Amino acid sequence: LAGLSASAQSTISGKVISAEDNSPIPGVNILVKGTANGTITNADGVFSILASPTDVLVFSFVGFRSQE
Repeated sequence: LAGLSASAQSTISGKVISAEDNSPIPGVNILVKGTANGTITNADGVFSILASPTDVLVFSFVGFRSQE
């Protein structure tokens, strides 16, 4: 059973939008905090990433403060 994770991972997906006008934001970096596991939003602001239920996602974009 070596190599099996103690916590099950699942695919988390979503869409990053602007709070000002609800338009999608492409190119936002999303990382699982404390890991190198990451992705970016596509042209429609959509992303999906493998993460455990207790993981924290960190969203960052040039010119904006990161959010968890």
